[in-house]
Amino acid sequence: MYIILGYLFALITAACWTQNSIIYTFVGNRVGSSTVTHIRLWIAFPAAVLINLIFTGSLLPTNFSTLSYIFIGSSGVFGFFIADLFIFKAFQHLGARKTMVIMTLSPIFSAVISRVVFTEILSLIQILGVLITIIGVMIVILVEGRKSVEKSRPVWIIFALAGALTQAIGMVLAKAGLSEGIHPISANVVRIGSGLGGLAVFTLLRGEFITDFKKMEDKRSLYLLIAAALVGPVFGMLLALYAFSWAPVGIVTTLMQLTPVMLLPIDKFYLKKHIPLGAVWGTLIAVTGAGVLFIAN
Repeated sequence: MYIILGYLFALITAACWTQNSIIYTFVGNRVGSSTVTHIRLWIAFPAAVLINLIFTGSLLPTNFSTLSYIFIGSSGVFGFFIADLFIFKAFQHLGARKTMVIMTLSPIFSAVISRVVFTEILSLIQILGVLITIIGVMIVILVEGRKSVEKSRPVWIIFALAGALTQAIGMVLAKAGLSEGIHPISANVVRIGSGLGGLAVFTLLRGEFITDFKKMEDKRSLYLLIAAALVGPVFGMLLALYAFSWAPVGIVTTLMQLTPVMLLPIDKFYLKKHIPLGAVWGTLIAVTGAGVLFIAN
């Protein structure tokens, strides 16, 4: 039962990432991707602390072992600091959907790392479901974006690949920290706080700390960023941590990569974009792969 809930939470997380990818792309084009990466965590951290107080009775987690702090803190540095700097830059230059198709490599990275760290082995049918999902998502984006060519694209593809790898490392580290029975709500506070600490130092060294806050005088960007920060790093990541504590990392990460498929109806009915038939077939393939993961359990 908990494994099924883990899969369901992973799908809801994908919906959260869908909202985030749209908003971060839009706001990043207005104020800069590094500003978005930085400021959103100043919004998310107090919210995560408040949620922790409500559910655990304390503002900040104090009952972690030293090893758990190291694993979960490192997870936040990789996931909310390093990975997001790469990913948000790719959003800005490649667009949300092109970036997200490259991010489908994250479950492969996480599965390989988990195999080494946790000796976590997927069954043949689970591996099949993972591959079907990844193939379907890639078809959706590659077919839709076939006519779109950007001169600087190879550079930003490398950024997206780096984002996929560092995000996978962050998720595996989170899994290691949660293995000691740490509450996901408390773990999320540590992850966001660690990522925020890394970004604060990074922006101070670059001399952009105050500048980032001044850019938030753009009220529309600020309001959108508040919505994205609460939905993504707080609610979405909380669900993701529950999912990782209940289900295999490779499968959870794969289900979370359905974001680009979820972007299809938004492009079709809201942004009024033409959706090629190949993209529709890719959607069906990806959904089939997700179904195989449920049946395999």
